Amino acid sequence: MNLNTQNARNIISKDNTLSKEAAQNIINNCDVESFSSLCENSSQIFDFIAQKVINNLLNATNKTNLNSAFEFAKCYDLIFGEYILKSWFKYADEDLTDKILELFENGSEAQKIYCAKYFKKINDPLALDYLNKYAFCDNEELSQACASTLAEFEDNTSKKISYEMLKSDDDFCKLKGATFLINYGCKDDICHIVKILNSTGLAANIAQEVLYKYTFDELLELLNEDDLTALYDEIINAYPEDVPLETVLDFNLEKFAQKLMTSKSSYHARFLADLKNTMELVNSDNIYTYDLGGEYLNAVKSLGKMLSKVNINADIITHELEQGEKRILRALSTLSNLKSTPVVCEAITKLYKNTTSCLILCECARAAKALGISLDINLGLEKITDKNALELFKSYF
Repeated sequence: MNLNTQNARNIISKDNTLSKEAAQNIINNCDVESFSSLCENSSQIFDFIAQKVINNLLNATNKTNLNSAFEFAKCYDLIFGEYILKSWFKYADEDLTDKILELFENGSEAQKIYCAKYFKKINDPLALDYLNKYAFCDNEELSQACASTLAEFEDNTSKKISYEMLKSDDDFCKLKGATFLINYGCKDDICHIVKILNSTGLAANIAQEVLYKYTFDELLELLNEDDLTALYDEIINAYPEDVPLETVLDFNLEKFAQKLMTSKSSYHARFLADLKNTMELVNSDNIYTYDLGGEYLNAVKSLGKMLSKVNINADIITHELEQGEKRILRALSTLSNLKSTPVVCEAITKLYKNTTSCLILCECARAAKALGISLDINLGLEKITDKNALELFKSYF
């Protein structure tokens, strides 16, 4: 921890008198440097100490020196930002709200985040223009605060825009639309969000947003098993490079996997096969787990141990080859890592003959090579028109 001012060091002192004096100094002298130092080190300060600091700052604040809070608001921090909001709430009146409205228009991005959060409790309709203006901005904290506050107002202006964004061909536009709806917090929208996972390259980002927002039990009530599997499927297909392994614990992945154990669904069987394969990978080499904390490492090992006892039926997974393109591609990838059976051979051969998708043809060829299945190369050569796909396809023969 690097607190670079005496006031910042004193305010976290065990000496209550010294801590209170430091709080008075920080507020009365508008000591932005000390407040900024506290924010920069907030993750290393124990919760009970941080709360004491916030309380001492609040006790040192009055209408005369309240302007200090406006200056401190240039430093955004989730923990010590509580002081900013509580001081504004404490002295909230029409004049203060007008001042915060002006700050919402002309302040820094950090200050605007506090403004958006202020109006979640102080429902002044004059804030709606600004809340909608910044609802889709690039600053994630600000856009999230705006979405959450707009929900309190029950204002649907940006919500309607987000529905249109979900239909966009632009992945980043879809992500922003989905993120707004998730932060808006209307549970009925989760079904709309799950439907776009098959049409965006940022599906794992969207799935993470949903799984961080809602508890496992909430999602069990909101979604059927296949839709919930779709969310988790994006997570495990992004392991271990693009999604942190801490989410094994955060997202209750073992609990979800247990729920699927008795299922006869080909979708669930393929999901468990992929999850088992991934856990075998990450547990086989500590390069993937060396920086995991104790409880997270235990969660990853526990999940791997549980899945090691699961028997994967490749024949059941072949039914996935009758689904949509994404599920077909993932099933082919899964099957290529399992042992070939007559049923698997027949299913892949049939798919290869009937499909016109370049991606599926290439993946069929890759799986066939891995499993020792003989395919007629000429069928693929006749159907594939994309030059890059054609070269990839040929490489498997």
